[in-house]
Amino acid sequence: MAQSKRRNEPSGRLFPDSPPFKIVKLGESSARKQTDELKTLQAMLLESEPMYPAIGRWYDEKVLPGLRTNERVAFLAFENERPVASAILKLGEHTKFCHVRIHEGFRDLNLGQMIFTQMAFQARHQKSVEDIHFTLPESLWNDKAGFFNSFGFEAAAKSARQYRNGEEELYCSAPISTVWQRSLEKMHLLGKFSPGGYSFSDKILLSMHPAYAELVFSGTKKVEIRKKFSKRWKGRQAVVYGTQPLGSLMGEVTLSAVNPGNPTDIWTKYGDKVGCSHEDFISYVGDAREIFAIELTDLKPYVSPLGLPQMSHLIREELRPPQSFLDVKMDQSGPWCKALSVAGLLHSWR
Repeated sequence: MAQSKRRNEPSGRLFPDSPPFKIVKLGESSARKQTDELKTLQAMLLESEPMYPAIGRWYDEKVLPGLRTNERVAFLAFENERPVASAILKLGEHTKFCHVRIHEGFRDLNLGQMIFTQMAFQARHQKSVEDIHFTLPESLWNDKAGFFNSFGFEAAAKSARQYRNGEEELYCSAPISTVWQRSLEKMHLLGKFSPGGYSFSDKILLSMHPAYAELVFSGTKKVEIRKKFSKRWKGRQAVVYGTQPLGSLMGEVTLSAVNPGNPTDIWTKYGDKVGCSHEDFISYVGDAREIFAIELTDLKPYVSPLGLPQMSHLIREELRPPQSFLDVKMDQSGPWCKALSVAGLLHSWR
């Protein structure tokens, strides 16, 4: 794991008005197409040549072929369009974090948390992975031992191989079960990040009958009707949960508008977009004097529905879906915060 020279940064909080960091995954497709992100990864690696004289050859002979065969996966982090961190993971029974580099000035913004979580989840999702290991310079262990301890890497011993110049190299290892559990506990720290375009911002969990959920992601149902809701959630992203017998997370939408009104006016304006008959609409609203028409845009269906048993297994906690909706604060460590974060990580790979 490389260190980089410290840059002079302004005092106080860095980039107070910056958008979320974007995390990009590189794999077989990136290697085959020789994407701009792949060239960025190579350039970032070559910046470490003074410490790792053979890093260029390692990229050509190990990293690039490994990406092409899915034996390795890489991640880049961007602040705006500027690359600020890179990581490479070698998959297998004994998975290795074989490169992690975060530019100076960005190390206290939870980027390390995000990158370790991404790599741990990638490893957790593979079959037959037993443990994760990596090497690092002794000075980095002495400086950041608490960070590594927090992911379950509790001790460091002298490495059998030395990859860098001028400093003792240490070896760390931990069971994948431990690293993943510790990663789950940190999900609430990732609010500034956007892996694969997915955001860890606060979300609304919307429960819908499976038939209506499917109409949403087919583009037929563009408006959801609720008797209770809040205009303050306009612009919020929502995750749609298809109720039993489906019992699965279906994907994401943006709540682009939340318009209250009486049922007659709402039906007149949105009746052709709600995905149900007028009879069913009247049956639902009953004698309510005011209801909410929620406009749904920016559909992001999951490749396949994520069942609650699967999600509960991944986060190791029971999930109780809401009857109607739930305001999920993603800076907290509750079960649904973890579940929606994991769903986003899965979604970001596609």
